Amino acid sequence: MWKRSIDEVKRIRKVIRVDRDTPQVGTLAFGIVDRGTNVIEVRPTTLCPLSCIYCSVNAGPKSTNRWAEFIDDPETLLAALEEVVRFKGTMDIEAHIDGMGEPGVYPYLVNLIRGIKAINGISTVSMQTRLYMFSEDELKELAQAGLDRINLSIDSLNPELARKVSGASWYDVDHIKELVSLALELGINVVASPVWLPGINDNDIVEIIRWATNVGLGKGELPPVLIQKYIPHKRGRKVKVRIMTWQEFWEKIKNLERELGVKLTATNEKLNIHKAPQLPKPYPIGDEVKVKIISRGIIRGEFLGIILPIKDSVIHDRVITVIANPHMESILIENQVKVKIIENNDNIYIGKLI
Repeated sequence: MWKRSIDEVKRIRKVIRVDRDTPQVGTLAFGIVDRGTNVIEVRPTTLCPLSCIYCSVNAGPKSTNRWAEFIDDPETLLAALEEVVRFKGTMDIEAHIDGMGEPGVYPYLVNLIRGIKAINGISTVSMQTRLYMFSEDELKELAQAGLDRINLSIDSLNPELARKVSGASWYDVDHIKELVSLALELGINVVASPVWLPGINDNDIVEIIRWATNVGLGKGELPPVLIQKYIPHKRGRKVKVRIMTWQEFWEKIKNLERELGVKLTATNEKLNIHKAPQLPKPYPIGDEVKVKIISRGIIRGEFLGIILPIKDSVIHDRVITVIANPHMESILIENQVKVKIIENNDNIYIGKLI
């Protein structure tokens, strides 16, 4: 059923296959995101067949603001990752497969994991996923390819509520629970990562903690569950709930730890996250640069461009999201424009036409 939802997404939005000439740093939609630690985010696709009610990136068939989706080239992505790992110069890199979609639907996932695992310096391959898209045989392939950990997005064990939150009538949480048991048998560690929606899944959070503890999630230093606080995002889907303050959230987490006798937090040290050299920012805010527009961006009114000139180096080459009137599409694409850099946090570049 999930494949029909993907087909629907492809029907209503333009799907862009990222070619080998496109830099892999500069956008949240695909490629590499480096936040200055030993954890490197690897983003292969924006496609997602779910329409979760709280989705921070407004993914899936029910998205109201996307006008494009991306599928990255696996070889280009791997080559970029290898260069970034070399730049960081540490041997305990975690490559975390995530993104503005569901990584599990990426058509080259097994080869991607196998390629990541072969890169010198990478010690852990993890993936954020809802897991529903895999068969038992496919999960076995992921284990054989070298997947070390699954960060499981799961918000309820109640089938009806799980379908409601996921925005998909075919979503089967019982199938997911079966796959979790198999993943553990295959040697893949699993950590549940529910989003706490006050007034919607309060009791479900407790059930998830008990289930995760009983089946053996969170081996080693990792807790079985790491709960996420719901934070409404500007472009994401909004849920009508009371937003907890951070103080209230952490107090509730501590109360759950005491009541259930389960550790629900972990320090960066326990998670083996530490600072590591961050890629340089070759273009500061305020810079005026020449950009070749290559496609739509993921959100309507955004375009994707390559900052010129290309230097054939992940360390220096960047893609950039350019904000412009969507009606200018036929004029902009494949043409060169002048752009002013307005954002460059974590090497995610946003600019406006001059």
